[in-house]
Amino acid sequence: MMRRTGWRTAAVRGLAVAGSAMLIVAAALAASPSRADDDRIEDAVAAATVRQDGQVIDLISNFDANLFEQANGLVIRGGGMRLRRPSPTGTTEAPAESPAVARLRRQGQEQLERVDRTCGLSADQRTRLELALESDARRIAADIDATRARYAGAAVNFQQPEGQRKWQEFQQDIQRCRAQLQQAYGKDSLFIDLLGEMLDEGQQASLDKEMRARRSFRWRAMVAPVLLKMDETIGLDARQHALVERLLVAAEPRLVLDTSPGRRNAHAEQMLVYHQLSKIDTRLVRERLSERQWQAVSMMMNQGKAMKSWLDQQGLVEPGR
Repeated sequence: MMRRTGWRTAAVRGLAVAGSAMLIVAAALAASPSRADDDRIEDAVAAATVRQDGQVIDLISNFDANLFEQANGLVIRGGGMRLRRPSPTGTTEAPAESPAVARLRRQGQEQLERVDRTCGLSADQRTRLELALESDARRIAADIDATRARYAGAAVNFQQPEGQRKWQEFQQDIQRCRAQLQQAYGKDSLFIDLLGEMLDEGQQASLDKEMRARRSFRWRAMVAPVLLKMDETIGLDARQHALVERLLVAAEPRLVLDTSPGRRNAHAEQMLVYHQLSKIDTRLVRERLSERQWQAVSMMMNQGKAMKSWLDQQGLVEPGR
């Protein structure tokens, strides 16, 4: 879509009023519409495009919405193509900073502050860890930005087979980039490698204890609503409830901590609890439940097993766990 600049807008208006080439030139030279006028024209043209074909969506805005605003699931943000604005010098403005770098820096800083509170880092330890975080952030952001750049100026039409194929590819890239953000400072990061090397025995013990406590708290928070739902749907008595709760707590997975900020994915957490439930020795549960209750619990277990691949993509549990 071609975008009208201010002087072209004035020229079109001069044509409508005077109908002569001389007046067109005069109007173009004399008029000085504001940046807001240009924006309104641009937005009106974009809106008209959307009305003409509501199935066409801009991929770059959807990439940003799904990766940096929406932490879970997939949203489709409507709207026509929005071109990057020329700067007063005539060059195309570039963002001041990669949104991926900005997100990763915030995420890394939060993790560093937590480690510092737990371990009491020295000034030298903190400086070295800050450098490691910056290195990890730039490495991961470079890959995410390369993916993001492929969608700049691109749009898809859901009514066309090629558009549907492109959208599927887009979803796969979103999932991969989300996993990179979630696992940015995990076991394969320079930050974790350096942390393991520099902490003394006392600091490492404090950090391990803090992480175990956080994982346990988070896991119990996931189990509680699932047990409540089981109570409501199949009517567990006090002993049955206590048994299932004890078995689930004992089946705690190695949850990923310090993930990218965002709202909790309640559905993924429920499926993870079902998946861990499927790992429990069925004899320990079945003998305590009625046939009706067991059939319902079996369905939950099967649902959890079937969601294994999908759960791996959600990044709730460390890979290979």
